[in-house]
Amino acid sequence: MSHRPLIRLLLFLALAIVPALAGPVDPFPVRMVKLQGDPAAAATRAHLAYSRSLGFNAVWVYGHQAGVWTDGDIRLNPEFLDLADWCRNQDMTIFVSVNPVAATGGDFIFHEKSGEKRIARFLRKLRRKAGVHDFVLSFDDMPTRLTDLNDFLTYGASTAPAHLDLTRRLYRRMNKSDTFWLAATAYCDAHLGDGNGPYTKPFLERLSTLDPDIGLIWTGPEVLSRSITGDDIRNARRRLGGRKILLYDNYPVNDDGRRLSLGLVLGPLRNRSPEIAGHVAAYLACPMNQVGASRLPLRTVAEYLADPAGYDPDLSWQGAIADLAGDDPAALDALKTQAMEWGGWIGGRNYHHADESSIFTAARELAHPAYVARWGYTLKRYPDRIAALSKLSDTWFRDDLLLAMKRRLAVARVFPLIVEYRARKAAGRKDADDILRTILTVRERTAERPVRLLLESFLEEAGVPSEAE
Repeated sequence: MSHRPLIRLLLFLALAIVPALAGPVDPFPVRMVKLQGDPAAAATRAHLAYSRSLGFNAVWVYGHQAGVWTDGDIRLNPEFLDLADWCRNQDMTIFVSVNPVAATGGDFIFHEKSGEKRIARFLRKLRRKAGVHDFVLSFDDMPTRLTDLNDFLTYGASTAPAHLDLTRRLYRRMNKSDTFWLAATAYCDAHLGDGNGPYTKPFLERLSTLDPDIGLIWTGPEVLSRSITGDDIRNARRRLGGRKILLYDNYPVNDDGRRLSLGLVLGPLRNRSPEIAGHVAAYLACPMNQVGASRLPLRTVAEYLADPAGYDPDLSWQGAIADLAGDDPAALDALKTQAMEWGGWIGGRNYHHADESSIFTAARELAHPAYVARWGYTLKRYPDRIAALSKLSDTWFRDDLLLAMKRRLAVARVFPLIVEYRARKAAGRKDADDILRTILTVRERTAERPVRLLLESFLEEAGVPSEAE
């Protein structure tokens, strides 16, 4: 009697059982979130703890947050080392990004070996003292022309050959267990253009000289990409020599480093194809400077990363709103309303990136009296909404949200007054100073320091005198 049927049956069962034992394939094995803040700050640690609870398993740290390498005393910050211990205990991988040009104030010399050696020593210290094995060499938003004469004689006018040369030299110093990534000055399709620019042409022509294991940072079709499709990432990888991609997804980042915005980015992640999962080696989410308020959009990002095929932006958004609002119906209603007001998608209506909504945009609106009605809505609706939201139990989210709302409300209180003051001043009316005194009284009665500082910056931008004549 032949044993072949039995062997075939056992082989079939083995093939069926082994994948099941291996478990489901993770669509995004590296789900990274940016540190965004001082490593020693309580808000920063709370942000990372929340991100870890959502399923993020890696953190992006800038070189200056980790330590110093630009002088003779190469050292790691004690706060970063504490953070590295915490990340190790939480099973979070650390990626450290070093930008030689930014770190040296534009004085980095590429053809010399001294800068390369200092960076290499810094990376060795990160590896030895903090257990870091994932490194990024970054030139994002740096100049595209060399200024040092000897660099110019070595590489030509474009910085691209110098960037690639330093990348090659540092990669030779990497350990086998390390990953190494390049964030070039051209890091999205819009930057690459037709490939004939003074930076992009030599960059694309010489990219193949890099070791194939060196990955690239890419933000999508744009710096802040309104959509990323499967075709987008397939075409990008083809153009970039098939290299592995770290998708640096600029959402919900608001670039509000000076804290002058008059809104937050509270919408869900949208327009990200499920196909992306099969074509990126790592994904990076970039929170707002207000990391507490970032909890709402970051939850939607995490749900996309966990199940890109089944992700529904609006259902995810509503679930995040409900969880943050808790059991209070008034808080839920207020948060839903505020999220609708500040929940626009990139480049669209109600998108409150700092470029779209700040004291600078508000000052420009003063020339158009039609905007008075919109600011009147804020003046009328925000006090009750702030009162309802003050009951939110998540203090990190609540405090960032309320501060942003109070700042907007402070501008709303003076906006119509400034319009009237400017009209009276233009007409040469003697009672213009009466309105000015009212504006200055509002300023003096604004007790909360962060709110008052923003209001003072807005008044200055609007050309309002600091005192009455």
